[in-house]
Amino acid sequence: MQKPFFSIFMCALFFFSKGQSELESRFKTANSNMELRNMYQRIIWNMSPLNQYVFDQVKGEVKYLVEDNGYEVIAKTKILGTLNFDDNTFLWSDKNPSVYDNQSDKVAAFRNSLPEKYQKDKFKPKGDILGNLLSLFSYELNANAYDRQRQDNVLIFYTLLDITIFKDGEEIHKITPDSYSISVENPKYTNLIKAFHKEKLDINTKYKNKKLSFDDAFDDIENVHLNYWLNEDDYFFPSLCWPCNFDEKIVSDWKEFKIDDNRYFVMYKTFFADRYETYAYEIDLNAKGTKVIINEF
Repeated sequence: MQKPFFSIFMCALFFFSKGQSELESRFKTANSNMELRNMYQRIIWNMSPLNQYVFDQVKGEVKYLVEDNGYEVIAKTKILGTLNFDDNTFLWSDKNPSVYDNQSDKVAAFRNSLPEKYQKDKFKPKGDILGNLLSLFSYELNANAYDRQRQDNVLIFYTLLDITIFKDGEEIHKITPDSYSISVENPKYTNLIKAFHKEKLDINTKYKNKKLSFDDAFDDIENVHLNYWLNEDDYFFPSLCWPCNFDEKIVSDWKEFKIDDNRYFVMYKTFFADRYETYAYEIDLNAKGTKVIINEF
């Protein structure tokens, strides 16, 4: 009597596993692309959680005020959904009466392409599933980037389509959803950055284990920094840390890429404080030896 039940159970398990595996593959492709696109925005106009913003659902856009460079950046948007902090529940935007139709019109089709457990009107997320869903949604819309912002007790997840940058009221740059970064097939600088990180980690480890005093550790890590940084502006000088977000044990997805004006970057992803973050170093291609880093994003 148990055979039919067992067969049905195994069949259901097979289709669940297959669907989950396919979704993970979609996430991997989307993340690889969208991490580059988000990094491009950080490089070009200093996209940052610290920027002031104004969301206008009627116009279907968000306006960022970038204090560091005086830019006003306007991006067309689509809202994926909202996370309510009171009950840790994610609600799809097309099921949220407070989200306008022009902001949620792409969500139903996207949701229906997912495994059944994510097709419910709302669900309690685990791990980084919301980040992955936002990345996939953005990638399938061929978006420029994605963002999330807190308003009161909810976190809004949305994608950025066409982006226009203004300076002193004048339009200076328009970014359309496209592939504007070029991946480098034969990376030249990843190992150099790994060596830089290792030297910094070694010093922090010695300081943690009380094998170096604070002053000695600080002097040593500053010297290591200057061995790799061509730009000697003290704004970029490192501080001591433990744990460190550049520890090789938690770093992955190394990439080297160029952008349209031939600027060169090394990017990596790190899992730190229960979340993924991406960082990039800008490299001076004309520099010699190890002293090649000119900026960090």
